[in-house]
Amino acid sequence: MAEQHNRPQPPTLDDYQAMMSDLRAPEQLREAVLKEARARRGGASTAATGKGPSRPSVFFRHHRTRILVIAACAALLLGAGTTALALNSPGGFGIVNDLMAEPLSPDENAAKEPVAKENSLELDTSQFKGGGGYSGPWYNPADDSFWSYEWAGYKYHFNIRCTGNNIETITYEIEGERSYFEIIDTTVTQEQRAEGVHVYHYPKTATFDFSHQESIDNTRIVEIYVGFPLSESGLEAYRRLMAEGHSYDAAAQLDAAVEEGAARELTGSVLSATATFADGSTQTKSYLIEAPDLGNPTSYTFTEITGN
Repeated sequence: MAEQHNRPQPPTLDDYQAMMSDLRAPEQLREAVLKEARARRGGASTAATGKGPSRPSVFFRHHRTRILVIAACAALLLGAGTTALALNSPGGFGIVNDLMAEPLSPDENAAKEPVAKENSLELDTSQFKGGGGYSGPWYNPADDSFWSYEWAGYKYHFNIRCTGNNIETITYEIEGERSYFEIIDTTVTQEQRAEGVHVYHYPKTATFDFSHQESIDNTRIVEIYVGFPLSESGLEAYRRLMAEGHSYDAAAQLDAAVEEGAARELTGSVLSATATFADGSTQTKSYLIEAPDLGNPTSYTFTEITGN
């Protein structure tokens, strides 16, 4: 006996609304489909009362309604599935989700806050080669007197600089029994000299602006000044020059004695540099000065003193 197949009942509008609720389709799509379904049902009712076009056959009406419902469901399923795939995909849904998912990168062209540099101080002695010269008998600043010719004075060019961060001024101090700074004030006029204003000054300290560390400018000349007793070779050369007049040999002998004597005197002196920074704080570094080769003092070392 053949099986009887129950013909499925066509879905009603209530069934379709239930499916719409379960699928959670976008509101605009749901309203559009419902509106279309109501319009078609209204058209069928008009045809049944004879007030409109002729009513289509039951088979065609059911077939058309079924097609409508299936198409709507397929559209809803396709739309919902596509949305779900897009939302759950690694890339998100299009460009908008890409922008939302990825963190905003900083603008490379945006103004950046300047990074504050730590205060620092370094002594640069690379240009200090011991250049200078004999300045005659030693002038002793301690008692404001000139000593005899047996004592010599020597001036070193002060071509030493400091480097670092946030430095405003640098104050140098030299420690040594007969080691001083000589500062020549080039602004003093003849009238001021006549009134007793000094041109030459011999302090133990000298201060420079960090932005202007030249030892020679239009206001002053800064040098290191040391005094020392002449060696026997130096005294002999000096006496010859005084007795015989100019002599190349005696002059060369005296120069060699003076260079060596000055190097011996400067060796063992201590040069300290104190930097004053923009925030008002200070830092001091001290260096021991030495001449490795006293017989040919054309180079000097500055060794930083650490601890006590």
